[in-house]
Parts: sequence; C-alpha cells; structure tokens
Amino acid sequence: MFADIRAWFKSGEPFVMFTAAAVAASVIMVVGLLLLIAARGLVHFWPHTVYELEYRWQGQTQRLIGEIQGSEKVSVRQLRESGIDIDTDKLTVERYLLKVGNRDQYGMDFRTIVGPFVESRSVPRGENLILVERHEYGNFYGFLKAVKQDGQVIASGEESWDALQPLLERSLGIHDQLKQIQKKDIGSINYELERLRLRERGYELDGIKTPERVAELDAARAALKAEYEGLQALMTELFEAEGRDSLIAEIQDGRTVEIPLNKVVNVQRPNDLGFFGKIGYFLAKIWEFVSTEPREANTEGGIFPAIFGTVMMVLIMSVLVTPMGIIAAVYLREYAREGVLVKLIRIAVNNLAGVPSIVYGVFGLGFFVYFIGGS
Repeated sequence: MFADIRAWFKSGEPFVMFTAAAVAASVIMVVGLLLLIAARGLVHFWPHTVYELEYRWQGQTQRLIGEIQGSEKVSVRQLRESGIDIDTDKLTVERYLLKVGNRDQYGMDFRTIVGPFVESRSVPRGENLILVERHEYGNFYGFLKAVKQDGQVIASGEESWDALQPLLERSLGIHDQLKQIQKKDIGSINYELERLRLRERGYELDGIKTPERVAELDAARAALKAEYEGLQALMTELFEAEGRDSLIAEIQDGRTVEIPLNKVVNVQRPNDLGFFGKIGYFLAKIWEFVSTEPREANTEGGIFPAIFGTVMMVLIMSVLVTPMGIIAAVYLREYAREGVLVKLIRIAVNNLAGVPSIVYGVFGLGFFVYFIGGS
C-alpha cells in the first residue's frame, strides 16, 4: 500500500491535482470578489424607496423625508452615555442612516435616526413626491406643488408632473446647446486665434512681417471676433431662456422652495416607478455613469473622461512603446556586447518589471511636479 502511494507521488499526479485545485480556488475567489464589488456598487444605481417619517426628537415631532441608506445595531447603554434619553428594556436598538438631501436647505445630506423614536413610517405614492438631481447641492427631496413658465404658474397640484416634463426637456436641451457653444465653438475660435498669433510671431522671426501679411491676419482676427460676438449674443439669449422656468416643491419642514430648471439634471418619482420603470432607470443611470462627465467635485455624474483618458493612454503608449521595446529587446539579446552599460540596462529593466507602476507615478509627482515644478 505504501509502495503504491510512493509510486503515485513519484508519478506527479498529486501535484497536478493540487495545482488544479489552487487554480480553481483562485478563479473562484476572483469571480467572487468581482461579484461582491458588482453587488455592492451596482445597488447604488437602483432607485431607492423614499420614506416619509414621523420622528420624535427632544420632545418634538418632526417630519423627515429621505432614503434609508443603511442601518446598524447600537447599544442602548452607548446611546445613554452620549446623552440620548431612551426608554426601552432592550440592550440594542436599530440606528438608521437617512439621506435627506436638500443640502442647500439643511446644511447636510445625511441624518442619523434612532429606531425607537420613529413614530410612523410611510411610502408616499401618487402624491408627487419627487427626487430632483441637481448640478449643485446634490439631491433634492420634496412634494411637487406647482410649475412656473416665464415666472407664471402654469400648473399646480396633480397636474404639475405632466406640465413639468416638456419644460424640463426644453431646459436640458438648452443646457446641452450652451455646453456645445462653450466647450467646442468658442474653443475652436480660441484655437484659431492662437494659430494666428503664432503665425504672426513666425513672420517676425523670419523677418517677413509685411503690411500685406499683417492686414491678412487682422482680417482673419476680425472675422473670428465677429463670430465670437455672435456666439456670445446667442449664449446670452439661451441663458435668459434657460433660467425663466422653475418648479415649486414643499420640503419636510413645510417650507416651499423654488428650483430653477437650469439647475436640474433629472426629476423622478421613485416611489411610483413599476418594476420595468426601475429597470429602465437602473440602466439609464449606469449609462450616465460611463458616458458623462463628473460634477459636484467628482461626487456626482460619470467617469467618461477617466475612461477616455485611460484608453487613449494605453493605445498611444502601445503604439509608441511596443516597436521600441521589441527592437531594444532583440538588440540586447542578440547583438549587444556584455559590459557595464548593458548590465545597468538589464538592472533597470528588471526594476521596471518588478516595481508597481504606481510607485513610479508617485515618485514622478513628487520629484517633477512638487520639487522641480514647485521651484
């Protein structure tokens, strides 16, 4: 029996099995990690239920509106030691993290609430409870009360939602048009003006700056200036048109707030979405994440510039580095004579292969940007 086991080990089959098991375990762990990241990350794009709570705090009952982002068990003793007077026989209670939004009104996006102090919790449906995504100050939660066009109320109550849709679509179209003018059209004019300046400087260096050439440059500048003034007039007109529509909503403390539609990215009624509506919202938010630019100091919006920059860098570096790397490798392996220089190059290549690229990035940032660039 022992002879058979020794023969089996000498055949190498156990090591093949161990290797296969290690590879399978590694693949399972990688797939599991990817699934965990996807599950924890993609849930952010799913439309969450917005609750309306009656919350009793410090002897007063407050109305809170928001999304429950998470919960945890907390010790009653710990709450009492922190100064919270709670009357319960339980050792632990539930504590919730409520996203109330409306940062411009409350000064904060989140609020922590203790479960026993929640007197009632409901999910308003069909009451125009809206979630407004804005260019600034994050999400807004409230009840849609009225819609204004050109400063005049055109709809109120239940009719507000239907009246809001065409105005919001029009505002988003104007916003995209303004973005096109600011980033592309005016950018093209600035680029052409810079080219004219460099051409004039080239004439000066070559000693051929004649009156005829100067007149030609001035005429080109005048044409670009006229085009710029036309774009500026169009932008002024669009700004005025964009800022004349607004919505009026009631927030949790009973106040009404007016939000110009030029500050709005999207408006939804998350509690009124059906299953397929939630699927559509989920897919739209994922597409927005990968296809739009960031906003709100990279806390909202998408990551398209990062994706585009990474892909372009990989492509450009592949085109530039691959031929040179192959040529250098062939030369070092087949033609270069062994010497001090070749040994130093081999050491450098081994270091490049063994050290993570982020280390070189941090070194470059510190040395070239902060040290050399700063001085």
